[in-house]
Amino acid sequence: MQFIMTIFGWPLGFVMLGCYMLTGNHYALAITLFTVITKLALLPLSVKQQKEQAKMAIFQPKLQNIQKKYGNNKERYNEEIQKLYTEEGYNPMSGCLPSLIQFPILFGVIDVVYKPIYHILRASNSVIEEMTAIAEAAGHVLEKGSYYNQIKLLNIVKEDPELFSAIDAELVQKIVDFDMNLFGLDLGVVPQFSLTYEGAFNWYLLIPVLCGVFQLAMTFFMQKSNPNSQQSGSMNIMLYMMPLMSVYIGFIVPAAAGFYWTLSAVTQFIQTIAFNIFLNPKKLAAEMEAKVEAEKEEKRAKRQEAREKLKELQRERNAKYAQNENPEQKELNKKKLAEARKRAAEKYGEKYEEVTDDDLK
Repeated sequence: MQFIMTIFGWPLGFVMLGCYMLTGNHYALAITLFTVITKLALLPLSVKQQKEQAKMAIFQPKLQNIQKKYGNNKERYNEEIQKLYTEEGYNPMSGCLPSLIQFPILFGVIDVVYKPIYHILRASNSVIEEMTAIAEAAGHVLEKGSYYNQIKLLNIVKEDPELFSAIDAELVQKIVDFDMNLFGLDLGVVPQFSLTYEGAFNWYLLIPVLCGVFQLAMTFFMQKSNPNSQQSGSMNIMLYMMPLMSVYIGFIVPAAAGFYWTLSAVTQFIQTIAFNIFLNPKKLAAEMEAKVEAEKEEKRAKRQEAREKLKELQRERNAKYAQNENPEQKELNKKKLAEARKRAAEKYGEKYEEVTDDDLK
């Protein structure tokens, strides 16, 4: 897990640093700006997800028809389903992508939150190791490999900056000035499932709880506005697992990561409402269905036009050989006409009709 967090944390650390600088070194505002940026980056995928939901509404009758025909034959059923997806260019998993891609971003955010000295204050690993050695020599306990070490080190420096006089003074001052508070809550603290914290009401509970509430509200709203509310499978599982996972995540990571996850849920909820107004799945489904029918009608018109051209060609050939036709020539004409009909039938998927003598008149 630490390896995954490090991979995604490295690029996101630069984004967070930029947000931190743009917000005047305000940590909570930097997380807010970072949330908005990530949501804007994911907006094209979210739009695609909304359109996929509309497309699924068109698929439902076809899927139900396949279920009725081949429900008892699992192999044939799967073949027909895959054939339908291929013909229509539809990927049933594409709707899950925006939800799934949030997890790598969250892992990166967690890494940034756990390592503020490295990602935001831009201290090198060697300097951080030197600071750790100084803190341990002074009697402070920093567990090797612990995610929480840099936050602990941050607080140690704030409590006794003179202890780190051997370190670059500018870096020490940055650490002292680094403020992780939001309305009096230290965003470096991991929320605990308890009503009290340090003798007072545990306001940290609000972060994971609010995150779960907004995720649940978004889930119900999406299901209500989704024309495929009866759909099953990975999409529904993902929708209802997200609120529970959000609460769980909020209790195992620092409050800053939970704060980001809560903001992400809020912005996603707002986005879902906006999409329901401007990209309503039911309206999109109706538009897509009309477009599909128009395309089918256009193809039918082209096939009819091709058939008329073929008949015209047949009449021209018949007229050409009418004056000097003999039995051998007649059979040759029938053969040519039959070959032309076969090609047309194969091309347009129509039933082949045998050539008769009347067709040569």
